[in-house]
Amino acid sequence: MAKNMADIIASKTKIALGSSLISLEAIKQNIQVLDELRDFIPPLNQEEYGQLEQNIINYGCKDAILIWETTKEKIGQEGSQEPLYLIIDGHNRYGICKKHGITFNIQLLQFSGIKEVKDFMIETQLGRRNLTPQQASFFRGLRYNNEKTEKGKYDRDEHKVQNEPYATTAQKLAKEYNVSESTIKRDAAFAKGLVKLDDSLRNQILKGEKNIDKQILERLAKLQNTIHDISDLDVLETPTLEPMSKKELDKHIASLLNETKSLAKNLDKVHLFEIKKIIKLIESNI
Repeated sequence: MAKNMADIIASKTKIALGSSLISLEAIKQNIQVLDELRDFIPPLNQEEYGQLEQNIINYGCKDAILIWETTKEKIGQEGSQEPLYLIIDGHNRYGICKKHGITFNIQLLQFSGIKEVKDFMIETQLGRRNLTPQQASFFRGLRYNNEKTEKGKYDRDEHKVQNEPYATTAQKLAKEYNVSESTIKRDAAFAKGLVKLDDSLRNQILKGEKNIDKQILERLAKLQNTIHDISDLDVLETPTLEPMSKKELDKHIASLLNETKSLAKNLDKVHLFEIKKIIKLIESNI
């Protein structure tokens, strides 16, 4: 079950706004977009964006844009304690308001770092109503993958209760979302595979408009060097997504050279077909 977002936002909201050296209006003029945060959550499709834009034009921007008040140092940029005001929720609303000169409100939130911000963004999505099962699975998977990339989040050194068994990331999230550990791990592979698809195909799958065997995405997730932004389901549904060893790859390259030589001598369509097949195998592993 997702956490109570109202409580989370309340706990992260900057308290002493009155003592801030910069006014909210001045902050609004210094808002920045961090690509890493903007691209972390799947974007709206063209139809959804158009509907949101029309609603804001007609009725104004009702929801505050959530801003992380931080510093360059905290996101690994040069500039020490120079303040930054980064959007964490409302990238589309902000762009639409700026485009049409529509006024908007902001809410300042504080976090310890970008990892905590991403957790918050995931919880915000999981707290929305009418999520499809695919969307819920995707965001739980993102959360797991985000946790696993942060060494020390659940580090054993932080486990201070000696007589209590250590809980893995999967165990903690399974308990939090009331699902099994195996579900969390499948969600992680699902999410890792989905982020390798282009925006349009990923959104269609998340909305249930297109179906794909999760095992295909799990195989795709295992590939380290695959090209991102895959847009064709036919490519995903071929058995060529299994990673090759260097020995296997070298064998296919040698076959390609032999078939190419045969084609040059005989101009035989059979050799041309073999060349195309081998090229597909190699392309899926580079």
